[in-house]
Amino acid sequence: MKRARKSKWSLLILRDADQNVKQFRVSKRSVVAAPAAAVLAVSGCIALLQLRSAYQLGSVEDVMAAQVNTYVHTINEKDESVVSLQHEVERLRKQTTEMKTKLTDLKQLEAKLQQFTETYGSTVRPSKSVNARKKEVSTSSYSAADEARALAKLATDSDLDFRAIANLVDTMEVTMADSLRKTKLRQAELAALPSGWPTQSHKLTSSFGYRKDPFTGRSTFHAGVDIGGQEGDPVFAAADGTVTETGSNASKGNYIVITHHNKLKTVYYHLKRADAKRNDTVVKGEKIGLLGTTGRSTAPHLHFQIMQNDEPVNPLKYLRLVKED
Repeated sequence: MKRARKSKWSLLILRDADQNVKQFRVSKRSVVAAPAAAVLAVSGCIALLQLRSAYQLGSVEDVMAAQVNTYVHTINEKDESVVSLQHEVERLRKQTTEMKTKLTDLKQLEAKLQQFTETYGSTVRPSKSVNARKKEVSTSSYSAADEARALAKLATDSDLDFRAIANLVDTMEVTMADSLRKTKLRQAELAALPSGWPTQSHKLTSSFGYRKDPFTGRSTFHAGVDIGGQEGDPVFAAADGTVTETGSNASKGNYIVITHHNKLKTVYYHLKRADAKRNDTVVKGEKIGLLGTTGRSTAPHLHFQIMQNDEPVNPLKYLRLVKED
């Protein structure tokens, strides 16, 4: 029995015309296996490429995930910063509103303090001149004005409640108004006391009470004091008051009578000249005439007399209230 011959394929390779033809014989199995092997090889390459792509894709995904996390963290931080800035803006807005309110309160306080200072801030010390006497203000007012100025500076330099300070100034103003009223009343009472020396000289030539009359030599009651001086020296009002009588006679000479509060009167005799007129209002220390020797007088002097309820009292009780310079 004849063995079956294996079928083979011939592969001819034609080159140029002057070249020999090459012939290869391959089996049918080889022809079939070669494409399969090629397919397998291509499939393997594709699988490798897919694995490599999958690995690279995983790496890329990991990188992208890390970047996404970083971006999310950054965005969260930005959101927190935005919220913080919003809170800061709101805080600054409130501070601005509060500052505007405080500035308004400060302006009102400044105006109030200015008015307070203008009312109570100036001090003019007592003087013998008429104008100074009429402008006299107590030293307590001066001290209160200093305190008000100090409050204004403290309120400006610190974080105080300006409205509370303004209310305090209102209270001070009421207190000072009452204090000023009482002070002025007290000053008026003191000014009405005949305690001012009526002449430049303090030389007493005759005292109050019984004495030997220089003309008759008899013991007579002297209702005032005699103050010696130079003829023509000024004579001053011993207290605030109203001139109720002026005149001249053989005993008193030229004279003036001034009525004061508390039923007090002062009498000025033997004047060279009377400058004050009846119904004139005079203040302590104001010039009312000139010292002289008119009437029943032996030398230039002023007979000064104080009457209380129309009864003579010792003038030295009042004149001793004067403090010597």
